Amino acid sequence: MRATGQLRLFPELTALVDVPQDPQWHPEGNVWVHTLHVCDQAARISRRDGLEDAERHLLLLAALCHDFGKPSTTVFQNDRWRAPGHPQAGVPIAEQFLNRIGAPAEITQQILPLVAEHLAHAQPRLNAASIRRLLARLRPASLPQLIRLIEADLSGRPPLPPGLSPELRAFADRAGEVFAEGSSQVTAPAVAPPLILGRHLIALGHTPGIWFRQVLNACHEAQLRGDFADEAGGLAYLQKILATNSQIGVESD
Repeated sequence: MRATGQLRLFPELTALVDVPQDPQWHPEGNVWVHTLHVCDQAARISRRDGLEDAERHLLLLAALCHDFGKPSTTVFQNDRWRAPGHPQAGVPIAEQFLNRIGAPAEITQQILPLVAEHLAHAQPRLNAASIRRLLARLRPASLPQLIRLIEADLSGRPPLPPGLSPELRAFADRAGEVFAEGSSQVTAPAVAPPLILGRHLIALGHTPGIWFRQVLNACHEAQLRGDFADEAGGLAYLQKILATNSQIGVESD
């Protein structure tokens, strides 16, 4: 697609080209090169695990979208290239891309939390409570889906060796234990999917940025409290947040 000029039809992909990364952690090169390797690894993992078509499609699209937040967050800081907050910044961009290519809503709803949490294993303190919160944020995606995406991400950095690192194995084992503990208890009520999404902010003329996640989380919490029950009510609540916090997103826009 890049060679034929077709990549320009997808600005979310075009933006990845030539975005630098710290060579210590990413010896393979820039974000575009890394994304290609991660997609290759996602395909390998799909074959290895014998995934059905729907699960394979989901993993490959999550791999393609996982670093969409890096172009807007990458900075040269303390003699290193960094991209602080890029998982959250990538969520509205991934949503925009998936909507453009016509991905089914149920696929999009699973991919977005995977993009947001693909660095969850890197958090310094992962006790049982924080893992339970992670599992809740992942819904409707699952822990196995997240582990596969993280493995693909870490494996897409040649010449560094592919596969699960000891740290990731420990994370996966601990998260699996917490999940099993929760499953043995009374089943928690299903969490309603959010009515207000990144596309609503984009429709209001806002540029995707890290602050999107803060606003969307606030809307979802209000929805779960019962402050609104439909999209119209959610849009009214969203407008209220934006009006109350008039400076929010100014730097991102």
